[in-house]
Amino acid sequence: MFPTPEAPIWRPPRPLPAPDEEPPDHFEPLTGSFLALQIAEADRITAALNASTSKVAVATREMDALADKSNTLLESLDAAREAERAASEEAQRASAELVTLDARLEAARAVVREWVFLVYSGGGGSSDVGYMLDAMAAEPQDVGDPLGDLSYLTEQRTRALQDIRILTAEQVRLAAVADSAEAEAVAATRTISGDSSALQKVLSEQRARVGELRTLQIAEVERAGPVASILVGARTPTARAAAARLRAALTAASVDVSAIGKPCTDDTNTYPNGLFPPSALCPLWGAPGERLAPGAAAAFNALSKAYAAQTGIPLCVTDSYRSLSEQISVKVSHGSFAATPGTSRHGLGRALDLCGGVQDFSSPAHRWMKQNGPLYGWFHPSWAAAGGSLPEPWHFEYAG
Repeated sequence: MFPTPEAPIWRPPRPLPAPDEEPPDHFEPLTGSFLALQIAEADRITAALNASTSKVAVATREMDALADKSNTLLESLDAAREAERAASEEAQRASAELVTLDARLEAARAVVREWVFLVYSGGGGSSDVGYMLDAMAAEPQDVGDPLGDLSYLTEQRTRALQDIRILTAEQVRLAAVADSAEAEAVAATRTISGDSSALQKVLSEQRARVGELRTLQIAEVERAGPVASILVGARTPTARAAAARLRAALTAASVDVSAIGKPCTDDTNTYPNGLFPPSALCPLWGAPGERLAPGAAAAFNALSKAYAAQTGIPLCVTDSYRSLSEQISVKVSHGSFAATPGTSRHGLGRALDLCGGVQDFSSPAHRWMKQNGPLYGWFHPSWAAAGGSLPEPWHFEYAG
């Protein structure tokens, strides 16, 4: 049974920005009580939807289940790609160090080979003894050069032997590192292949269900009304207007989820975190001043246009690509709640912080993002989920 308009409902202490109002730069971390209220409201909405036996509610539940699967697969795929990249770089680095080490090892072995040759040919031992006898028979003021020469030769050969032992051990270590890294890269590649295959199957079904759900909604606009009201908590004029806008848009929305446009640039080179040049970033539709890496921007723009087709407004963005200096600033102001500068996903142009309701676990905008984001390569990481280590309903990442 759906709740009545008179039923009490929790309202977020921080009102959403009006359409003409600038969104905040960054959201404050969710407190325990604030988070608990959001989760409770999200659970209430889910329970109300699950209690419905309408075709729209059933299709919505199925879409939620598919969205959870695709979200999990995207996160796994993204982690596997990162592991593959890191392992490949480690293998290449170890191989390059091995080449340099081999040259040093060969030089040390050459010194030892020469020494061994001189000793076994009779020159090395008598020569060294001769230097020593000359030094002992010489006057004190004349001892410097012969002893210096003998000391130099002895130290050079001793260092050569030490270098061979040290470099040989390092050679073994680097070879093991290279082998291990290559094995990790191969394992990650297998994971990528498996996740990609499973993801395509889930996304294919999810795309089909999107069309099915829209058809059901159009056919049952009036019956979908209470569902939309629950999702937006239509108890304020603004919320009621959003619900009406959503229902009206259902009859006109027709979005091709495969229509992701061409990126604004083909500069897809790898750059250090937070040090991307302007040529490697693209603007976001409906979010002036915000930028992402080319593929992520193209996918988000298509996603935001799909959202606008159903709600009348684009997705609200508070933060996108974050330069190294911006990461430092955020770290200073947010402490342990912010990533270490140089490690943030924002610094790779593949992460977003969203507003307009997405920052609330119990809002329709957040639910919409969870259902539709994976169709465009965007997922909500497990650490940012309501039960994650750092709940951030507003944070989404791009896996491609």
